[in-house]
Amino acid sequence: MPSFSEPIVAISLAANGRRGITLFAPPWQDSDGEEWQGFLGDGSKIVLLGTAAELEAWLAENPEHDLSDHPAWKSFEDQGTAALQPAEEAYYDFDAVYEWAAGEADPVVVSELGDTVDIAGRIAETCEDGALRSLLNNTREYALLVEGETSYHGKEGEAEWTKLGDVIAGSWERALNRIETWLRWEGSSVTPLEETDAVSDNDTAEDNESRGVQSGDA
Repeated sequence: MPSFSEPIVAISLAANGRRGITLFAPPWQDSDGEEWQGFLGDGSKIVLLGTAAELEAWLAENPEHDLSDHPAWKSFEDQGTAALQPAEEAYYDFDAVYEWAAGEADPVVVSELGDTVDIAGRIAETCEDGALRSLLNNTREYALLVEGETSYHGKEGEAEWTKLGDVIAGSWERALNRIETWLRWEGSSVTPLEETDAVSDNDTAEDNESRGVQSGDA
């Protein structure tokens, strides 16, 4: 399970070829002792922007959002743009789940896979998506992965890893489709990653050409 040391953190999510930045508030208790957790949202969906600057502009234009009543919101807001840039480890790639599950049970891979499935489960809880919640939380293999206490080494561990791979192969597409219904892509996050990369490559080539530098030059 991801470890969050701050009451509100910037995270990056990738799904269906898009990547964006949003905010996540790990579980906290209100004055009545009730526990909450949440994502930056517009009242109906989780909002994602392509860059920290775009996210900052969106927050300026939308002062009322799903985290604006969080007890730590004011102090978080006062930190400025720096707080809106996700840490390297706060990147959750829903598209990579198939690839991770098809590979070896390397500790880093298992950790990234577990954290990503955990975040998916938090989306299910926050958005009160019963179908997604049931799919992730009521499936033994997903639950064991998120708990992080299962060894996938040795004969029994390899068997568990194979079972997990089979579960992912049979259910992750449904989970990803449910997740996608709760995501609202804004700014440059709307552009699929491959198109963004192509634009970036073209811009670099044009800059090099304008400077008399050819691709491949030292």
